[in-house]
Amino acid sequence: MITINSCGHNSHHRKPCNIEHKAGVEDHLILLIKKEAWCFLNGRKYLLHPNALLLFPPKTYIHYGCDTIGYSDDWIHFTMEEEDLCFFSSLHIPSCQIIYPYDFHQLSEYVRLLSDNFHSASAYKRQITDSFMRIFLYSLKESLENPPGNSVTRKYYQSFSGLRTQIYNNPANPWTIHGLAASLCLSPSYFQHLYKDFFHCSCQQDIITARLKLAKYYLATSTMGIGEIADFCGYENELHFMRQFKKFVGVTPTNYRRNAK
Repeated sequence: MITINSCGHNSHHRKPCNIEHKAGVEDHLILLIKKEAWCFLNGRKYLLHPNALLLFPPKTYIHYGCDTIGYSDDWIHFTMEEEDLCFFSSLHIPSCQIIYPYDFHQLSEYVRLLSDNFHSASAYKRQITDSFMRIFLYSLKESLENPPGNSVTRKYYQSFSGLRTQIYNNPANPWTIHGLAASLCLSPSYFQHLYKDFFHCSCQQDIITARLKLAKYYLATSTMGIGEIADFCGYENELHFMRQFKKFVGVTPTNYRRNAK
């Protein structure tokens, strides 16, 4: 069984950070980097772009950090029983290397589910986290083997993946297709074509999904009013928020809050 010792999703540092483990740690560590950062590998300092992933085996020198405010990452500390080491080795996931999985966003979603279950009181927590971790590792393996698109469009994937992460990290921003396309020096039509080709949904749908995901979180966990949540999630008015929420979630925000509580 794969045992999760600790994990976190969308962890934020309010100050610049400099994290060093000279003797490493006692378990495996996976980091999903979401903001410009840096790390030392084999005595050399490297720049880490958003959507980078690092895997450190036990007792391996670890040194990474960020020189600006707001460093963000997902992280998993895990150990494996003897029979699981063969499974893990068979995946051939590079360690102590900077890798950029093509479906970084999906991997981050798996970490969110993993973290939610890890901190739950489920009677089957160990079995569920073991299953989620295997799904994560299989998906990571696939993300390293089968980048989407063709040889012409694949060069854009890392830029698109970074934009998608920004959308989900900051759903309230006034995102527009024209603005996003212009940031990559692409026409809006070609931008939308590539986005759907890479992620199997439209960019506009991702913006809506990110906002509703944030709204559901605050409806379930805060006492903020419906209008406050609408504004906080990037909606111009409460009515638009309520209509869109009912259309895609199936219930009104008020009923969702009542059911969640």
